[in-house]
Parts: sequence; structure tokens; C-alpha cells
Amino acid sequence: MNRSQGGMALVIVLMVMAIITAMVVEFASATYTANASLYNWRDAQGLSLAARSGINLAIKMASDNYESYSYTYPGTVSVPLPNVLENFEGNVIVKVEDENAKFNLNSLVLPNGTLNSAAYESFKRLLAQLELDGQIADEVADWINRNRKTGLDTLKISATNAYMNSVDELWLIADSNACEKLVPLVTVYGARAVYANIININTASAPVLMALDDTMTSVLAERIVNYRSVEPFQKTSDIVKVAGFEGQLGQSLMGKIAVKASRLRITSEASQDRLKRIIECVVEHSAGGFTVRYWQET
Repeated sequence: MNRSQGGMALVIVLMVMAIITAMVVEFASATYTANASLYNWRDAQGLSLAARSGINLAIKMASDNYESYSYTYPGTVSVPLPNVLENFEGNVIVKVEDENAKFNLNSLVLPNGTLNSAAYESFKRLLAQLELDGQIADEVADWINRNRKTGLDTLKISATNAYMNSVDELWLIADSNACEKLVPLVTVYGARAVYANIININTASAPVLMALDDTMTSVLAERIVNYRSVEPFQKTSDIVKVAGFEGQLGQSLMGKIAVKASRLRITSEASQDRLKRIIECVVEHSAGGFTVRYWQET
């Protein structure tokens, strides 16, 4: 073999070795990635089960309390739940919110397609409290039912012409500033009916309470908040025990208020290492207990 042939053979051997090395590295990398994906999938399934367990425990606690108490207080509860699953070493935090503490956007339009004037004015008052444009009330009503014929054409996309299924739809109607202020205070779930706007005075915030009536001042709303912190309202007529509600205002609120939640938003967050699974649902109480009306898992 001459020198040129020997050099060529060496080059071929080096090329083969490089190819084999690349194949081995690729195989090892693929194996590692597959194993990592498998472990992540396994851990994610475990987190999902843990989060679901948190939801189930929260519903059980809500059911027990519903039968034991004539009222709901406070409006939001957030608790850690240890040992939700055997051998689960992560964390589960469950948050329960009263949806009846919020203004129901769907109450703006009645089932026959006409504007609910009382709810419309209430929403306008809420918008004013938040220093937001009152035209948002028209835009939401138009979003639900375009046949209302307000003459407005402010929306850039097609309306659903139906009751809202989620407050997330609000982001398609109003700007981000308005949504950030409104979302914590509004719901699309009415007590007993999709178009009802019954506010729980044991859990509603001051701005929502002030939206109930045009004579409801911030001072009166704070009196409700202070009263229930000492003694929650056990029946709606107890509102007259608060100074300022003994007369016409207290009577005008009858039919607009409640003292017990019928719909709850439950959020269960399970986390372990760098993984997290969140389940959010809305449950409604009926004769058979709580029924899931909305479910989202991320």
C-alpha cells in the first residue's frame, strides 16, 4: 500500500468513527429526552390527580358547610391541603370563591331579548365606581344580544348573540385596563337563573354593594362590610339591623340580595418540583348537592 492509499484509508476510518459517534450521541440524547418526557408525563398525571383530589375535598367541605350553615362567610377561602394522595410529596392549595359576591354580566339581558333596566343601571354604577366608561354596559349587552338595537356598533368582532359562558369573553369586548378592574368583580353565573343578579351581602365587596342601589353610599356599604365581620347576616331581612337600612333602602334591596352562596368557583393548584397543574371549576348547588358547571385544567 502506498502512502496515498494509507492516507485515504485513515480518512475513511475517521469518517466512520465520527458517524458512529454521532449516532451514539443521538441515540443517547433521544433516549434521555424520551425518558425525561415519560417522567414529566408521569409526574403531570400525578399532579392532575392531586389537583382533582383538592377539588373533590373542597366540594365535600362546601357540601357539609352548606347543610350546616344558613349563610356563607367569608367570600374567599384559600387553604393548603396536605396528604391529598398517598406518596405525593408536592403541595396542593385550594381556593374557594363565592360567585354570588359578583355582578352577573348575563343579567343585562332578559331571556326575551329585552334590556334588564335594573341590572343595566346597577352595572353602570359599578363602572362609575371603578372609573370606567359607562358605554361598556352597552357593549356587553350588545355582545349578549345584538337585537337590542341600541344603535351602537363599537365592537370590532362578531357578537355571540347568547349569554356569556365565561368572563374571559370580556377581554373581547373591553380594553385591558377595564378588564383588569372588572374581572374580579363580575361573573356569568346567576343565582338560580343565568340572567339573575342576586348579590350575597355576606361576601360582596364594597363596589358591588354600592351598585345595588343609587342611594347606596360608600359609608353604607362599609357598614355592611363591618357588620358582617362581627356577625354574618343569617337572613336577608337582617339588613335592617345595619344603621341606614331600617327604612326604604332596606326594603328596596329585598329580591336583590342573598346571604348564602349557590355557586362557587374552586381553584386547585398542585405543584411539585418545577411542575404545576391548575384546575378551575364552578359548581352549583342543587337538591342533589353540587354540580359542576364549568371545568378547565391547565
